[in-house]
Amino acid sequence: YPRLGVEDFSPFPSKGQTGKDGWYPPGHGDVFPSLKNSGKLDLLLSQGKEYVFVANSDNLGAVVDLKILNHLIHKKNEYCMEVTPKTLADVKGGTLISYEGRVQLLEIAQVPDAHVNEFKSIEKFKIFNTNNLWVNLNAIKRLVEADALKMEIIPNPKEVDGVKVLQLETAAGAAIRFFNHAIGTNVP
Repeated sequence: YPRLGVEDFSPFPSKGQTGKDGWYPPGHGDVFPSLKNSGKLDLLLSQGKEYVFVANSDNLGAVVDLKILNHLIHKKNEYCMEVTPKTLADVKGGTLISYEGRVQLLEIAQVPDAHVNEFKSIEKFKIFNTNNLWVNLNAIKRLVEADALKMEIIPNPKEVDGVKVLQLETAAGAAIRFFNHAIGTNVP
C-alpha cells in the first residue's frame, strides 16, 4: 500500500515512485479473511483441523506448545494470544487490556502521545504481545462469513525522506475481541 502524506493525506510517493520507501505491508490483520478467500480455511477444516497457530515472521522463538492447544480444546477457547512479561525493551508493540467486558489488544500506535510513557511502563502494563496466536478455525469461518471482524485501522506515523507520512495498518491480534472465550497465556 502507498503511504499517506500527513499534511494532505495524498498518496506518497506521488509521481509513480516504486522504491521500498514508497510502499509498506498493511500489517497482518488480513490473515483471517485471507485464509478464507484462499480456500486454505476450508481445506484445513475438511482435513479435520480445529486450530491454527499463527506466528509473526520475526519471532524466531515461536514454538507449538501442545499443552496450550490441549487447554484451548478443553476450555473451548476460540482465540489465545501468547504474551510474555514486558521488559523496558518492549516498547513497540501491544498489550492486552479489558475493555467493555472483552479482552482487547492495545498497540502503542493507538496510544495518545500524552500517555505513551505510561504505556511503556512495566509497572502498569506488565505483559507484551508476542504475536503468537492460536485460533479456532470454525470461529474464523463464522466471523469471516458474517463479516464480523471489524479491525481497527492503526495509524502508524513514519518519516520518509524528511516527509511525515502515515501507514494505515491492521493487526491480527486486534481480532481477539471478536472471539468467544478469548484469552492471553503467559509464555516464557
